[in-house]
Formats: sequence, structure tokens, C-alpha cells
Amino acid sequence: MSPSLSPILVPDIEPSYTLGLILQRHFSSSVQVKGVYPLKGHLHSISRLVLSNGVQLLLKCSPGSTTPLLRREQLLLETEARALSILEQQDTPYIPSFLHYGPHGGPLGSALLVRHYINGATLQELEAVLTLQERDDLNRTLGSLAREIGQNFSSSFGSLDQVACGSGKHSWREAFVTLLEGILRDSEDAFVHLPYAEIRNQVRRLSPALEEITSPQLVIVGLGRPSQVVLSPGSKKLAGLLGLENTLWGDVHMAEIFEAPSPAVLEGFGARPKANKAQVARQLLYACYRAVHQVTIHYYRDQGMTAEIDARRRLKSVLTEMASMDGYCTLC
Repeated sequence: MSPSLSPILVPDIEPSYTLGLILQRHFSSSVQVKGVYPLKGHLHSISRLVLSNGVQLLLKCSPGSTTPLLRREQLLLETEARALSILEQQDTPYIPSFLHYGPHGGPLGSALLVRHYINGATLQELEAVLTLQERDDLNRTLGSLAREIGQNFSSSFGSLDQVACGSGKHSWREAFVTLLEGILRDSEDAFVHLPYAEIRNQVRRLSPALEEITSPQLVIVGLGRPSQVVLSPGSKKLAGLLGLENTLWGDVHMAEIFEAPSPAVLEGFGARPKANKAQVARQLLYACYRAVHQVTIHYYRDQGMTAEIDARRRLKSVLTEMASMDGYCTLC
């Protein structure tokens, strides 16, 4: 059966589902939850559900009310539900099947999402044991997947929620600057020490390069991040993708896999980005966003000093590269 979405997404669906009712929509009445296994170390409350028929599901609920969130994190579950729904309609491979999303179905009325569980280990866990050929094969698959995901187009740019509600942006430049400004304000709210004036100046100076992106494509921003790529431990082949809560309508090359793409990634994608000043500027803007986000998230949820130091070094390097791009007035 097709996945169920909340009234925010589909008006004629009742929001008051219990887990039992959700299961009844997709399985026979004899199927029951056999085991519940909480998964620690995540922003959301996540549990792996094992059903009596052997199927495994993932249950995600909103973070606790005392958990500090970035602005864009307020709608992560809804964004994931929208992304899963879009990609499932297109039969996109390696995307977990989506069962249900509701804004009030979890504990204490929190949002709730149910999808199929992806068995396997992350690339982060298996990276050290992959052969060069296995890594090339994986990168080729990820490049092809990025292309397939990008075949979904929208009429405007921005978050999936903004576009679905008719408040998307007409230009990628406006949408990206809004996205980056949001994370900068999150940083300011937490009194994070960052070179705000320099960041905003370099973004203002190079953002005209974003005007070349005129077709809003679906992009999973963290695509390729080792912690979000799930592999089959036996075959070392791609088993599924995580991180769909960080999906938007924008430039397909904002996906993390294109920050320093290997030849295998580009082969799988089927086209090389244009090697011009505008493309370089766009990748620097995206790298700047990632670095600011990585620094900021440390102050909301401690990721470890090493991660913050690395992100600050990366931000400093990116800002230096951005500042070195003189004579960019051709795009202003």
C-alpha cells in the first residue's frame, strides 16, 4: 500500500494513527511487533522494530522538548517524509520504503515517521576494508544515484516544505543565501565565535554564480557522506541511503559527493561540472555552508573538539580561497 502522510502533506488523512493502525495499513492483521530495539546516539528518538513476519522497520520520533535545535531542524522528519515519498514514486533504488508520517503520532504528541530499516554497516565503518575496485564501484553507483535523484524537478527553489507550501524562491541564489543566513543566525544565537562579516561579504561577492542554476532539482545535501551510506557487509555494495531529512530543491552539485568528486563518481553521474569560475565559486559557497554548519552544530550538540577544530580549519581555508577569487565582477 502507499505510504500515509499527515494532513500537512495530504489533507484527507487522519493524523491520529497509533503504531498498530499504521501496521494494519501495510500488513495482515496477524502481524505484530516482536521486538523494539532503541538506537542510541541520534538527534531523534529512533527504534528498530522487528515484526512477527520478519520485516524490520525504523521508527523515528521528534527530539525531546529540551533538545536545542537549529532552525532547519524543526522540520527534519517532515522533510524526510516528503523526500521518501517523492523518491518512492519514482522507484528510486536504494531508498528505504516509506510507510507513514504524522505530526502528532509519537509520544506526547510528537511527530512520528515509519520506514523500512536498512540492514548493513555504514561506509564510515567499512571504509578501511574496501579495496580500490570496491570503492570505485561504490562511487560509480553513488554518482549514478545522484543523477537519478536529480531527475526530479520543481517549479521553485528552497526547502521541500517551502516549495510544497508555495513559498519557494524564484532563484537558487536567493534560496541558498537564505539557507546560509539561517545557519549563521543559529550561530549568533549560540554566541559562536565566527568571522560573520567576512563570511557574509564573501557570500555576497560570489553568490551571483548561483544565478546560473535555473532548474530546481532534488538534492540530498549529505549524499556521499560516509556516515550516511549503508553497505552490505558481505558484498560491500550499496544497500541504502540515510540523511534524506537534508533534502532540498536546488543545485544537484551541492551534494557532498561533488565537493571533491573522484573520476568514478563523475563517470557514474555521466557529466562533468563545467570547469569555469562560476562552478568553482559555487563549490566554495557550498563548502562554506558545510563548514559553518559543522562548527555551529558543535555548540548545539557536542560533536567533539576534533570535529570542531577540523571544521574551523576548513572554514578558514575556504574563506581564503573565496577571497582570492578576484575579478568576479563579470557575474555581478
